[in-house]
Amino acid sequence: MSNDASKIKSSRRRYLDSTAIAKQLKIFRQRGINLPLYDAEPHRLAKHHVMDCGNTRCYLCGNPRRNPWAKKNRLTAQERKLFQDLDHKRETHSNGNPKNTTDRD
Repeated sequence: MSNDASKIKSSRRRYLDSTAIAKQLKIFRQRGINLPLYDAEPHRLAKHHVMDCGNTRCYLCGNPRRNPWAKKNRLTAQERKLFQDLDHKRETHSNGNPKNTTDRD
């Protein structure tokens, strides 16, 4: 049922998890944070950062589009990039060649 490839894959995953936990514990100890939860259960840090407060309404940790302090009409960087080219018509193709009058838009 198990073969060498699956054993290597699972051992690598466990190794990467343990190194991520070790890095977060190092930050935890350097900052002097007093949370006994992480000392008792260090595996919580496998996918959670120590400096993240976990509050979804926090202006540093949460989603800015869902926070009350953010403006309702605030666009993300991806949306601004999308809409910037819609304001003016381009006279050239993406390679820099001018558009012909016979080309369709």
